[in-house]
Amino acid sequence: MIDKAIWKAANMSKLGEKQKKKLNPQVELLKALVRGYPLEWGVVYANPQCERRAFAGLINQGVVAHLPEERIERVQPRSKKTIVVNKPMFTRYLFAGIDRQAGQDWSTVRECDGVEGVLSLDSAGSPYLIAAHEMVALIKQLDTGERIADGTFIKVGQSLLLPKGVFAKFKMTVTAYKPDAETVYGEFSLFGRKTRIKTTVDDLVV
Repeated sequence: MIDKAIWKAANMSKLGEKQKKKLNPQVELLKALVRGYPLEWGVVYANPQCERRAFAGLINQGVVAHLPEERIERVQPRSKKTIVVNKPMFTRYLFAGIDRQAGQDWSTVRECDGVEGVLSLDSAGSPYLIAAHEMVALIKQLDTGERIADGTFIKVGQSLLLPKGVFAKFKMTVTAYKPDAETVYGEFSLFGRKTRIKTTVDDLVV
């Protein structure tokens, strides 16, 4: 059984402003947890607007969970002050790793508070599983990158990172580029399926 203190520390979604510079060690800890324990990883979808509730429900049942979040700036209407808040990166989606050796199964996950179900891509309803190396790659994609200055070096087939929006931190493969409009077309893999996307040069990082 995984020590709760270890995997709670591995969760990156609760970092405060003063902890921002410590992001990379947290990422490395989470990756080490994924590599070091024989967990079965899958995608959980929460009830509407219940991502954090589902995350807490999984934790309370002893299930390892990861809720990626993004930091966004909001301007308060009255004071006009800019505040930074965290919000779930994927609407209704988070990740869970069950420990078969500890007697956990996906019914444990489905019964957690705030959870509506487990992602399945077949008619039998079998959970869509994420291999450990794919989970590590996903975590790396959710880490920060350096923004590109212009589109001079963008080429078809190149791998670039999406830094913001619904698909923030995912790597896309460029399928077409229109320099005059600074528009980039590409595709990336989301839960086992290829997804097409249209974006601008300013919204990409290397």
